[in-house]
Amino acid sequence: MKINRFKIWAVAASFAITAPIFAQGAPNAEEGKKLFDANNCGSCHALDKKLVGPALRGVHDRHSNEWLIQWVRNNKKFRESGDADAIKLYNDYGGAAMNIYENLTPAQVLDIVEYIKTAPAPAAPKTDTAVTSSDAPVTDPTTKYVLLILLAVFSIVLIVLARVRNTLKRIAAEANPDEYPELANKGSFMQRNLPAFMSKMNPTVLGLIVTTLIAIPLGIYGFNFANTEVGVQKGYAPTQPIAFSHKLHAGELEIDCKYCHSTVEVSKSASIPALNTCMNCHKGVQATEKYNGEISPEIKKIYAALDYNPEELPGKQFGDNPAPVRWVRIHNLPDHAYFNHSQHVVVGKLQCQSCHGPVQKMEVIQQWSTLQMGWCIDCHRNSGIDVANNGYYAALHDKAQKDLKQNQNNSKYFGPDGKVKITPAMNGGLECAKCHY
Repeated sequence: MKINRFKIWAVAASFAITAPIFAQGAPNAEEGKKLFDANNCGSCHALDKKLVGPALRGVHDRHSNEWLIQWVRNNKKFRESGDADAIKLYNDYGGAAMNIYENLTPAQVLDIVEYIKTAPAPAAPKTDTAVTSSDAPVTDPTTKYVLLILLAVFSIVLIVLARVRNTLKRIAAEANPDEYPELANKGSFMQRNLPAFMSKMNPTVLGLIVTTLIAIPLGIYGFNFANTEVGVQKGYAPTQPIAFSHKLHAGELEIDCKYCHSTVEVSKSASIPALNTCMNCHKGVQATEKYNGEISPEIKKIYAALDYNPEELPGKQFGDNPAPVRWVRIHNLPDHAYFNHSQHVVVGKLQCQSCHGPVQKMEVIQQWSTLQMGWCIDCHRNSGIDVANNGYYAALHDKAQKDLKQNQNNSKYFGPDGKVKITPAMNGGLECAKCHY
């Protein structure tokens, strides 16, 4: 009689798997939830949405307990045993193998399955009936506009009638001065409305004096307005097509600015991150727990722009119709002004916050500084350079040491506090051609 060794192995494996289960008792969903979280299953799996791996709800209907135990504990060995379903699942997900969890006992695997089986379904998203209902009352502003127009018309009519009345009284006073003594012999407009010492002045001279007195404060105001308002966008925080929270990413998650703005150390520009950079995380991270099991609306916008469908199998998730995101530029320099990020970040060793403010605290990013020429000049005059530990400034370091040795306390490299201070201004940082080429 020929013995089928594979069948014997399968029977033995099945017995070895199920025997401890029967010994322990019924699966425990609460323990399964703890094991699910402790082993970071949620980093690749969601109950109702496909992430890196398939959605887990209903997995007990698709596979037997014995199959699930062998797959979870060591899917590699299970595939090598020749199981067709295990091989197919592996191939469907592009050869992305699940981690091996031989630390879990068969009973613990079934605890996790019990948690998946009994976990409540996500609540249906609530709809705001007060906003979407067709029965909501609609306010017609027509009456308000009509009343405002009538008020303006009546006001104009009253002003015209008052002027006509005054004119008629003045004409009558000229013809019959005795009847209107209050209007008679009042003299010219200047004589009636100006103090005595001014009414006797030459009208041209008086006009020049009044014009000067009005023009000086208006000129000062206009000068300050031109310097502080025109072309200055400090505080500008436009709404972006995709809401990106620097407070969350740079603050709470402590993601380095240079991870997204990857060209800041090698280029004039800091670059707008490509959406593929976002997908490094958000291919798996979808914030479903905040939206009743649904993908975050902002992450959906990333997917839509990339024509990405997370429900498809690997290799088929990206479509052929990606579209660019029309970000709104926040920091704008005039065309005649030159600024190099790499020079300031790599050579000057400045932190992003030096110019852009506390971005790690900004929910909506804004222009923190004025970015005016005076602001740049103040920085070049007052910021110290660590020339001793920066090879880029070796020549300036030698020059400063020579000057300090020759002039000692009279050296120009001594700051107001009596300490040696070398600034970008001392290294040509105020030359016009450095920024206006």
